[in-house]
Amino acid sequence: MPKKKKKSKKNKSKKSKKLLIINGPGLSNLSNYSELGYDGLSLDILKQKCIAACESLGFQVDFRQSDDESDLLKDIMVDIDNFNAFIINPAGHLHSSSISHDIFNSIISKISSKNKPVIEVRIENIFKQEGIKPMQVSDSGAGFIGGLGIQSYILAIKSINQKISNK
Repeated sequence: MPKKKKKSKKNKSKKSKKLLIINGPGLSNLSNYSELGYDGLSLDILKQKCIAACESLGFQVDFRQSDDESDLLKDIMVDIDNFNAFIINPAGHLHSSSISHDIFNSIISKISSKNKPVIEVRIENIFKQEGIKPMQVSDSGAGFIGGLGIQSYILAIKSINQKISNK
């Protein structure tokens, strides 16, 4: 009688990739994006597209939205060690963020000092809107992708995957 071969257990030493996506004020209701050509856009659709993109790349994802900017900043600080990367949309369409640039930059610098990628995303092209600008990403160590609708998030997810894969 032939011996049964034991199935070898492959060493699953690959670290799991964990991504936190945080969305700020104004993003709970995306109906105001229809005037920009993003008809039918909703936070749920955005969330599902992000989850699908993350799953296809092997990420665990936590997708959050809050209209309270202080809660967003606390979430990032509390979870800074629980995630490998961060995507942040600090404010929705027609909302200029009231997050202090100094506080935001301090948090982003803290994430960057831990060698974790962080990208600010915007659905709309904020450079066409008066008074709205990125959260000084060039000073903070964050990347920036904007003006491409949902695709801004997808590109940010792919970019983060590339950065993490190249470590």
